[in-house]
Amino acid sequence: MKATFKYLLLLIHYWFPVALGWSIALVIQRATDIPLFASGFYLYLLTIFAAYNLDRIIDNDDPSRPVWLQIALILGCAFSTLTGLVIAFQLSMQTFSALLVFSIITLFYKWAKKLPLIKGLLVAVVWVWAGVALPFVNQRWFAWQFWTMSISLPIVILMTCGVILCDFKDIKTDGASGVKSLPVLLGLQKTTWIISALLLIAAIISYHENRIGLVVSSAALIALAQFPRILALDAIGPLIVDASLSLPGLLIALHLI
Repeated sequence: MKATFKYLLLLIHYWFPVALGWSIALVIQRATDIPLFASGFYLYLLTIFAAYNLDRIIDNDDPSRPVWLQIALILGCAFSTLTGLVIAFQLSMQTFSALLVFSIITLFYKWAKKLPLIKGLLVAVVWVWAGVALPFVNQRWFAWQFWTMSISLPIVILMTCGVILCDFKDIKTDGASGVKSLPVLLGLQKTTWIISALLLIAAIISYHENRIGLVVSSAALIALAQFPRILALDAIGPLIVDASLSLPGLLIALHLI
């Protein structure tokens, strides 16, 4: 029973990023007042779902992983990929140009993640850039408006900090495999200070722009950063981080902000 609960928790952790993508789209929609494009919005969520299922299928370092979990990941990846391909035909050429950029970035990811700070920043930029390019009707090639939108900066900072906090659980494996994450280079304590400072900057920017949901998310992550041992727990740590990053979308959906 204990082992089953562990793997159920892992499955929730693997699939929870879909909720984070949903939150990012809602935050961008609230900030820009641009209506969501249903097909692009679903494709954004399906792409996230497919990517995280595929990553867990390929990167399986747990020989005791149960068959049912592997089957769930394979079915999730297959369903989201096939459905996403069908929806993709409804996209504009401008949006396809952005997808091309994301694909190229993905090809260099395994190399780039070994460089200090690059992994967190790269993942954050792609997440938010895709959140601009896909869920909304896109009339600009490569969705370059992402780089000029004021809402992009605080979300990218939050996402970068979230990725680094999730690296707390991989500090030993990253060190052994040569991945130069910030926790590996500086240790947990110094990394916590840097993350807290960045999150404070994100909170100040968000407050200045009246993005209360992002302020709440920043505050939640600052509090979590003070408990590195909890963040280092497999599945639980990253799940709490993703839940904290998803708070703005939840607050918007509940009409609390």
